[in-house]
Amino acid sequence: MKGNDDLIKVLLVDDHALFREGVAEIFDAEENMQVVGEAENGLEAITLAAKETPDVVILDVEMPVMGAEMAIDQILHASPSSKVLVLTMYDEPRLVRKLLALGAHGYIVKNATREELVAAVHTVYRVENRVVLSVSRNTADRLEGAEKSLLSRRELEVLLLTARAMSNSQIASDLHISEGTVKRHLTNIYAKLGVSSRADAANKALMRGLITFRDLSEPSNK
Repeated sequence: MKGNDDLIKVLLVDDHALFREGVAEIFDAEENMQVVGEAENGLEAITLAAKETPDVVILDVEMPVMGAEMAIDQILHASPSSKVLVLTMYDEPRLVRKLLALGAHGYIVKNATREELVAAVHTVYRVENRVVLSVSRNTADRLEGAEKSLLSRRELEVLLLTARAMSNSQIASDLHISEGTVKRHLTNIYAKLGVSSRADAANKALMRGLITFRDLSEPSNK
């Protein structure tokens, strides 16, 4: 019998019973993971999430009654501490962006390996503000291109320095621009990312991959 120390509770949501059974076997074989419930659709998942408060919800995209697009927000409302990891056959940039925007913490295609799936669960459970993606190279490249083009080169520079907790005056000095210009760039960044604060902008930038934790650790230009 598994101990309760740092046990990751997993809820499986997929309309294919044989697939759920196979994934359940993977997690139950892990020393620190336990499947606490299985659901055939999003509506059942909401009820189980409220009851079991799982750490990670493995969610398919297309299911009868209620699919992922309608279920994600309600699952997170029923169990705010849960992380949603989409596991699907669909490898489409548009769908990846949409589900991440709705609150999913990761997107994994079903041809991922057992090791990749287990690692993804560990990552979304243990690391805050981290999105996990396991998609084709083509989808990854299209996602990165779309996100990078969202902000200008200068806006990305301002965003990175903001994420390093630098003040407007420090950013202005580092980039050799005025504080007023920094403020204008921040206003544009907030609008494009749909946020209202420096912290939210930094968090969303990390989640979307606009900046990385390695970027944050590198020294500034000075």
